[in-house]
Amino acid sequence: MDMDKRDYLLHSVKSAMRILRLFSTEEPELGVSEMASRIELSKSSTHRLILTLLKEGYLEKNEINRKYLLELSLLGLTGIITNTMEIHKESLPILEYLVEQLGETVHINVLEENDVVYIHKVECKHPVRLLSDIGKKNPAYCSSAGKVILAYQSKEMINRVLQSELSSYGPNTITESEKLRENLINIKLLGYSVAIEELHEGVVSIAVPVRDYTEEVIAAISVVGPIQRMHDHKFPTYIQILQLSAMKLSQQLGFFENVKSK
Repeated sequence: MDMDKRDYLLHSVKSAMRILRLFSTEEPELGVSEMASRIELSKSSTHRLILTLLKEGYLEKNEINRKYLLELSLLGLTGIITNTMEIHKESLPILEYLVEQLGETVHINVLEENDVVYIHKVECKHPVRLLSDIGKKNPAYCSSAGKVILAYQSKEMINRVLQSELSSYGPNTITESEKLRENLINIKLLGYSVAIEELHEGVVSIAVPVRDYTEEVIAAISVVGPIQRMHDHKFPTYIQILQLSAMKLSQQLGFFENVKSK
């Protein structure tokens, strides 16, 4: 994706987020003109965004008064989008610092159903050619970022992934559900995840969790590189630097460490 398209996509997502954030218990229904005025967009641009939100099931239309309201099953979506955009904004300086310190490509990742999604990336000088573009999805169960987020999710969520088809992507992909369950338990105990040739042959990734003000793990920071450069004797250094950076980002998102979070 080129820069112009990426900027346009990000602008559209931000505008859609702003529309969704307009709704509240005090104002559960809004018209096009009201929304356009409040987000300072033209009525036509606002209407196009509304049509997209309608099509995707995020809004519904009251045919009596011709106003719009949040689709009931997605009333919690605003907070999710806000979190994602906040992470995107706050993470760039941290990712740039990590590339400088670690010399490898780093990502910010979030969980979307059974997949991990890359929402931000800063490449090193000699990046590995991976399918890790912003917006790209990969199975959570065979990436360090996906597993480190998944390890902190509910039992229901973990079971849903374990009961899905666990296909092999790399030489070391874990395809046995109970072995994967044990791996997730260990990741939660350690507070980080290392995946060696699980998603891609010849590639190592290490990830640590990111929390927000609710103390929940909502994202992961990961470093990715070739097995020839990312030797296991370097892992403790990678992990320490990643964890310090993840804590900084978490604090910027409102997290304060306490006993419950460990």
